Amino acid sequence: MQLSKRTQYGIRAMICLCAAYPRGYIQTRELATREGLPTKFLESILSTLTRGKILVSKIGAMGGYRLARHPRDILIGEVIARLEGGKVIQEQTVTPHDDLKPGEIAVEILQLQLSDALRRVLENTSLSVLADQTAQRSRGGQMYFI
Repeated sequence: MQLSKRTQYGIRAMICLCAAYPRGYIQTRELATREGLPTKFLESILSTLTRGKILVSKIGAMGGYRLARHPRDILIGEVIARLEGGKVIQEQTVTPHDDLKPGEIAVEILQLQLSDALRRVLENTSLSVLADQTAQRSRGGQMYFI
């Protein structure tokens, strides 16, 4: 699965918003600067996520965007589905065909297994889990103890 630039930018913004969740709102300009994203494009993405009730927006000097729910309650699958414009994974059913060649059956089996694996990842990965993985990897995988 290849994510569109829109979805990649949206996830990048969501990770920033996750880090800022306890503090409140972040303005689009600040998000764009932090992640090196085009402001107008980011505004469109954030608006889409707000309409999807994933973000909340507030107008004014102290306004901006924030997560609508705790990061552990936002699934990456719902963010991607909203930004990609619908279901990311189409439901697939196996319809028995007597005339399928063994190679065609193998491809069908593999496609079903890949779809199931992707669905499990998207349905079981919350924003907080992804943010934790991101933080650990950005530290070079090192754990710090005090």
